[in-house]
Amino acid sequence: MSVPVVASEVLPTEPLSSITTQGIALGTPWHPTRPLWVFGYGSIIYRVDFPVEAQVFGFIHRRKRAFLQKSHDHRGTEENPGRVCTLIPHDEWNRMFPEEPADAHEVCWGVAYKVKQGMEQEVKRHLDYREKDGYTIDFVDVYAEVGGRPLVEGVMVYVGVSSNPSFAGTSSLEDTAKVIARAEGPSGTNREYLFRLCDSLRQHRPDALDPYLARLEALVKSYIADI
Repeated sequence: MSVPVVASEVLPTEPLSSITTQGIALGTPWHPTRPLWVFGYGSIIYRVDFPVEAQVFGFIHRRKRAFLQKSHDHRGTEENPGRVCTLIPHDEWNRMFPEEPADAHEVCWGVAYKVKQGMEQEVKRHLDYREKDGYTIDFVDVYAEVGGRPLVEGVMVYVGVSSNPSFAGTSSLEDTAKVIARAEGPSGTNREYLFRLCDSLRQHRPDALDPYLARLEALVKSYIADI
């Protein structure tokens, strides 16, 4: 079920001494003797800048993908932060947005990548640096069928939890769309991030684009037309 893939970009050239632990995503430790799988649900779906040897398209349960993480270093700036994805547990989402509760049957689709053997620790350091703006590490099981067994267990994922300093809080979908329509950072425009994510999910399977993303995409396009 795994499909070999070749990464189109190389690892960054910063020496290890330049990558400090301050602000870097840290969480449950990954044991370096195990294979390293990484679940991408945002830009990692389409921007694979690390060597991988296999990938699977699948979903995780009981998490809602939402553009509620501020981006000061990729899709925005310190003065004008953009918005990028994080994962919100359904029960926490329901407390934050009781008027729009999460669908208990809705899943979050993404891609699980198996890091090339022998490169795990270097890729882990690279991803910690890439996801340093408020993200921490969690582990999830990735499925292909509802009610089925996991395709891959214990997959590492970067999450911006609600207590992190870059979390955007209970921002409305309309306010989020207005930010995305205008924000831009070193990695490009915020709208590109959203549109590439939506296009990538559709290419994998049409129903992988959840209603939240579809509404956000439509709102951003309408705001861009008025700029």
